[in-house]
Amino acid sequence: MRYAPSVSSPANFFSRLGRRCAASGAGAALILAVMIAPSMGGAPDRAPAARSAGCDKPARTGTFSLATQDGNKTARSYLVQIPADYSPSRPYALVFVFHGAGGNSAQSHGWGLQNAVGASSSGIFVFPDGIAFQREGIGWDDRNDGYDLPLFDHMLQDLEAGYCIDPDRVFVAGFSWGGDFAMALACNRGDEIRAVAANSTNDEYQDKSNYLTYRDLPCPTHQHPPVRFEHALGGDAEYPPPYFATTSKLFQYFNSCSGASTPVRSSSAVMSCVSFNDCKSEYIECSFDHRLGHALPPNWAQDTWDFFSAQST
Repeated sequence: MRYAPSVSSPANFFSRLGRRCAASGAGAALILAVMIAPSMGGAPDRAPAARSAGCDKPARTGTFSLATQDGNKTARSYLVQIPADYSPSRPYALVFVFHGAGGNSAQSHGWGLQNAVGASSSGIFVFPDGIAFQREGIGWDDRNDGYDLPLFDHMLQDLEAGYCIDPDRVFVAGFSWGGDFAMALACNRGDEIRAVAANSTNDEYQDKSNYLTYRDLPCPTHQHPPVRFEHALGGDAEYPPPYFATTSKLFQYFNSCSGASTPVRSSSAVMSCVSFNDCKSEYIECSFDHRLGHALPPNWAQDTWDFFSAQST
């Protein structure tokens, strides 16, 4: 199942995202991937950041398009936002924001993760453009042998070569189909990713009640990254029960968590969050009022950035 959020402008980003089907009859989703700069507001001092090959090279700033190839050697475009005060001697974060089916980089840029407090000056944000996947419309190939995992690799390699990046801080976030791809990255590229924020995902199970039937298992990742998983309580119209419960079990499996959890702070009265106990890597799950539907909850951008920032120390 692929479903796309409908967002008319950044101003209504936190309103309910209506369902918008692609021409093929399928819907869509969103992905975001993020690397965060070494200096973030409120973060304690840490060891000197790792530096990519692009450090100390002059580089263009602002918002503009670049291109690379995917695993099929198809030319692919992506939008980048470089801080206005970019310093080539300072290792920055790299933030990939993957849109939903039928969307494009302008749409994902409009969702505003880069506008969270402290984000725009601390990270380089990347908004790739998806292409048609089989008969399901514009989106992402989240199979472990698909063409979009190499797309991620090539964007990461190109940007590390051209900009000063801290390679130890790669963060991935996704919504709906984009969340499916975020999970695929956690499974297949988790050793390169510092943390993942997945939202309203996943439907990639042979048996929707059994997380061990997840399509990409077994994962080649040796150390799964911390995860923040947000979704409507129980399920929504596009990902009905038990998909979210099964996805939560999969994340617990990835991060070797016990079944017990502890309540943690939520920024919104419509959402409650727990942190699972005894995990090798942190796993936080947040469920919001089901009446919000298949949507990103209030404060999603700031909550996501704060989660990533907390993993940067």
